Amino acid sequence: MTYKFIRTAVFSVVFLSGLQNVQAEATGKLAEKIQPASNNITLTKEVLEKKYNLIAGKKSYSSAGCAMCHDNAVMGAPRPGDTKSWISRLNNGWDQIVKHSLTDYNGMPAKGGNNTLSEIDIENIDAYLISLVVS
Repeated sequence: MTYKFIRTAVFSVVFLSGLQNVQAEATGKLAEKIQPASNNITLTKEVLEKKYNLIAGKKSYSSAGCAMCHDNAVMGAPRPGDTKSWISRLNNGWDQIVKHSLTDYNGMPAKGGNNTLSEIDIENIDAYLISLVVS
């Protein structure tokens, strides 16, 4: 009985220490996934706030018609704050997010069908949406 207890205890320690490594590796991979493709800066809310106008992005998101589809996940549009959907899109990098917003992509027309939006407007909208899922 003592042998089984020791064997179970040793197995538990080895198993749990392995889980810590798996968790650390997964956390590291998530950080890699939210890096923009063009450079090695991790996209954090602080980085986005410094580079983009998140307040203008939020305002444009609401007034330009983006919310109409994204708030309702029309044709698979990622909802604001839906971490899983946005992080999976960031696998291809920030530049790809912006490119998909500027051009026709899946069911979304270029600039969400609002051609009055500038590239800066689009970047601010994208930055606002990404800021909702990164810390």
